[in-house]
Formats: sequence, C-alpha cells, structure tokens
Amino acid sequence: ASGIPGYEQLVALAATAPVGSGGVLFTPWLNGERSPVDDRTLRAAFLNISMTTERSHLVRAVLEGVAFNARWLLDSVERFIKRPMPVLRILGGGAISDLWCQMHADILERRIERVAEPMYANLRGAALFASMSLGNIDLAGAAARVEVDGTFEPDPQARKIYAPMYGEYRRLYHHLHGVYARLNA
Repeated sequence: ASGIPGYEQLVALAATAPVGSGGVLFTPWLNGERSPVDDRTLRAAFLNISMTTERSHLVRAVLEGVAFNARWLLDSVERFIKRPMPVLRILGGGAISDLWCQMHADILERRIERVAEPMYANLRGAALFASMSLGNIDLAGAAARVEVDGTFEPDPQARKIYAPMYGEYRRLYHHLHGVYARLNA
C-alpha cells in the first residue's frame, strides 16, 4: 500500500540487471565501517553511474556492494587464520534469495551453503550453544543438526566480471577515506 517495494520485489528487479551492474559500484558504509577497518567516517556511495544506468543496476549494485564488503572481510579473516575457508554458510533474511546466495558465491569465490530456514538460524544457534553448554551435545553433534537446503558454486563467467570490480572496490577505501574523514570530522 505504501508503494515502497519489498525485499522480494527489489531482488526481482536486481535479477534483471547484468552481473556487475553495468559497472556501477556501491560502497555500503552507511554509518562507517567496523570490519575489516575501523573507520567511522566512511559513508555509502554509488560510483560509475552513467546516462545508461537504470534502477535495476542501482539495486543490484547495492547487493553486490554488500557482497564485496563481505569478501573484504573474508580476505582479512583468512589472512588471520592462515588458511582458506573453501565453504561458507549463509543465513539470515538475505539468504532466502537464490540471487543473493549465488552473488555471494561468485564474489567470495567460495561454495556457499544456505542453512535451512535461514531466518531462524540465530535462534537455532543459541539453542545448540545452550545444549553444548549443558553438556548434552558436543561440537560435532551440534554441527550434525544444522541442515543445508541449498548449495551455490561460483560461476567462472561471473568471476571474470567480479574479480576486477573487487580490485577497484578494495582500492576505493584507500582513495576515499581521507575525503570522508574531512567531510565527517
């Protein structure tokens, strides 16, 4: 009734845009960034918008920007733990969308496993942790109780588009953090 599209409508619109959003990049730093850098002055931005940019490009760029930021964090985590994480699990409201899951597989260059009923994963995780704390199950027993309802493999064709875009995304922080620091001092 409000005329504002919901998540399903936005994801459907994003699915009509090409992989890479026609070159549009979005930085999802609406209120700064905490990981992998602690910079509270960062702000969101769309970059590389042209006369041919459509609403679908902008919506998809937002989704891709969140996934690029997840990749930036994953790179830092893997450097810290000194090993790759070849399979990742996705949960939460965004994980309901196959597009969102595939986009993460493509941008993170990892197999993504969607947990069943991803909206309730935090609740189930708290229950499993409580059960472990009480000594009812061990870590292996908790892991065995997590059901996966979808698997998403990276698409090599998408990688050809996303890999150079991710390189540019990574460079954006270094080029823009001084600007944001001055604007948001």
